Amino acid sequence: MRRRGVGAALLAGVVGLTGCTAAEEPPAKTSTPAPEPTTLASYDARGVTVVRGPFCDRVSPTALEHALGEMPEGHRSWENGDRLRLPDGTRDRVQEYGCSWTGPDGTRAAAWVFAPPVTPKRARTLVREATGPECSTTGGGDFGDPSVATTCTDAGVTQWAHRGLFGDAWLSCTLEPGSDTSDETSDETSGEAGGESSVEERASAWCVAVLEAARA
Repeated sequence: MRRRGVGAALLAGVVGLTGCTAAEEPPAKTSTPAPEPTTLASYDARGVTVVRGPFCDRVSPTALEHALGEMPEGHRSWENGDRLRLPDGTRDRVQEYGCSWTGPDGTRAAAWVFAPPVTPKRARTLVREATGPECSTTGGGDFGDPSVATTCTDAGVTQWAHRGLFGDAWLSCTLEPGSDTSDETSDETSGEAGGESSVEERASAWCVAVLEAARA
């Protein structure tokens, strides 16, 4: 009886020791960094066709937030036949489908596609018309065939743009940094930042998102 009592006591001690053992902590969760947005330099746009119709509701919210730097505060869209106010203050009926978003600092991202079909000959004319005294052509990857990438400054506002022909659809996308990024833009365009500027990369990635939304 005494031996059984000793055995029971030892067993209770073992169980007690087992119960006091600290449970293993689960491994700490590591956050996976968000992938870098795809720019036109690494995007294969060959053979891509674009719809000549509404596409704005398919634009990626994540890509839009990256282009603006923050969530948009303002948005508007238009369709073929709508009357829009032109830069000179007049109104006219547009022959395109498009949209624009504005960020808290005034940054504006926009895109539109012509409703009528565009021939390669007409597209080459549009390429020439995209450049002017306030504009310079830039690189950044192909955006249709033919296509043009420009940086234009007017009244202190700089606009990065890509325009090009996809099948018979003429697609355009633009990014205009707001006032809070004007100093950054000035440094980058003067070459002080070195390499491709962050604004130019954002514009390029924005145009990839537009192309993904508008492709047939």
